[in-house]
Amino acid sequence: MGKRASWKGTSATTSASRSFLSPPPFPSSSSKPFANFDLTFAATSSKKTLTPIPFLLSSPSAPHQTLATISDLKSQASSHSDSLKRHLDLGHSETLKEFDSSHTRIAKRFKIQTQACLQLSEEIEKEYKKISDRINENTELMKASYAELITEVQATASRVCKISIPELAQSMEKAIEGLRSRYKIPAAPV
Repeated sequence: MGKRASWKGTSATTSASRSFLSPPPFPSSSSKPFANFDLTFAATSSKKTLTPIPFLLSSPSAPHQTLATISDLKSQASSHSDSLKRHLDLGHSETLKEFDSSHTRIAKRFKIQTQACLQLSEEIEKEYKKISDRINENTELMKASYAELITEVQATASRVCKISIPELAQSMEKAIEGLRSRYKIPAAPV
């Protein structure tokens, strides 16, 4: 930088490398130290103003407070740390609120989905019961129909065995006898 600023007769070089914890230079001829201390660093050779150190000026309680002693610096650092803690606490509480609200929304969605699944499973259970009852009814009907069919087949088979086969045998014997008599074939000995 190379430019020199003047503070009540004391000159010091402004450098960005100066620590904000180091105290500013003491004026030689003043009963009140830092009474007219100006952080705007007005340059003597030109009308340009140099920017002050932002940390020293940005106090939440007093924006342009001058630092007179180390205790002032400590109190300002303390107020900055308190402000930072408040911001962190505020951010933390906001995050917790968002987390709680999203957790509540997710819990509501989960409850709704669970109720929908339970309702669907109940409906499926009812449909399964209806289909199972229909299958059981159809099975019983098929068993009854099969039993009737078997009974009819057995009755028909026994009728055929008892009546139709002997009648058929008699009619065959008559037909054979008719053929023998027509063609004059003698009866074969049995």
